[in-house]
Amino acid sequence: MGLPFPLGAGALDLVPHLDLAAVPPAASPSNRELYIDAFRGLMALVMVQGHVMDTLLERAALAEPWYVFQQMFHGSTAPGFLFASGFVAGLPRAPLSLRASVRRGRRLLFVFGVGYFLHLPYFSFWKTFGASSPAERRLLFACDALQVIAATQFLVLALQWVAGRQWTRWAAVLAVAIIAATPLVWSSGVSLRLPEALAPWLDASTGSRFPVFPFSAFVLAGTLGGATIGRVEPRTRHRRELWWGLGLVALGVALTWALAGRVDYWGASPAYAFVRLGGLLLLLRLVESSAEADLPGVRGLALLGHETLLVYVLHLYLLFGGVFGRSPLTPWHGQMGFTGAFGVLLLMLPPLLAAAWLWRTAKHHAPHEAQLLLVFVSVAFSYEFAVRPW
Repeated sequence: MGLPFPLGAGALDLVPHLDLAAVPPAASPSNRELYIDAFRGLMALVMVQGHVMDTLLERAALAEPWYVFQQMFHGSTAPGFLFASGFVAGLPRAPLSLRASVRRGRRLLFVFGVGYFLHLPYFSFWKTFGASSPAERRLLFACDALQVIAATQFLVLALQWVAGRQWTRWAAVLAVAIIAATPLVWSSGVSLRLPEALAPWLDASTGSRFPVFPFSAFVLAGTLGGATIGRVEPRTRHRRELWWGLGLVALGVALTWALAGRVDYWGASPAYAFVRLGGLLLLLRLVESSAEADLPGVRGLALLGHETLLVYVLHLYLLFGGVFGRSPLTPWHGQMGFTGAFGVLLLMLPPLLAAAWLWRTAKHHAPHEAQLLLVFVSVAFSYEFAVRPW
């Protein structure tokens, strides 16, 4: 049985040198790389915390004021992952060489495949497409963070090849267009007339947590941030983060007033999208300050952020299980209070950190062997999935 929970965000590094932007991390990260990884790691930690609480808390706890309050901030966790993946993709000078583009495309295909792997209801192609219930098919075809990141970054690759050094202008236009069109797309009902494998990409009516409208815009905005902020010297970057962050928040507040009563602020509203983007830039500035000061915990966050895809997949399997078996936490779903859920969260962190450290160490000391291991596992899984009759 596949994961019964709509997947959250975040997804970056699993294969050797695989980052959702396909940018190999340096062996000795600079302060810039440290703050980017720390930002991604912070998003990962908040994501794990949110999934643990949503899954394990009993119904009465879900109505507590503290839970309702923290839910307001969890709405920015997924955009933070998407923005961070795009930020790293925007750092290299574009367009990339043909060889680098092919390498990045191959890695993005892997990320795309992992996204659907996490949704599989059965470890058999024939059973999945012959015996899946309507609910299982909805989960299988749902557009989640990994799918939208991979698809959007393929679009960025195409933009870089077609528009060359002008690609950032087109990315900006597309990002704004996607945000502006989201209310129309969500209310149009177009997805209802599309095949079930395509409909989840447009809006949330099919149960998708991260359809292209508006979430692809966060990846595009991240690439713009990487190209226009990540490449410059720190003082200029700090100034741009601050002013662009405040400007986007102000724009979002103005749109909130202008769209009041016409568009749901917490759903498809462009106002909320711009407030999120502005808040993410301001948070990025705070995380960079923490990294520069080398505050306690920053390097632990950076470790999680360096291997976010591994953290993402592992924590979901610990919580929900998947095609390889049930989770030991399944009997506790919806049965715990805050104390028990926080205890589970604290117990999950050491294995997540250990797994991230082990995989990063393996990639550093034996990158070729790590690559071969991942290729072997991928091919073995694909073969078994294809030939297993039921």
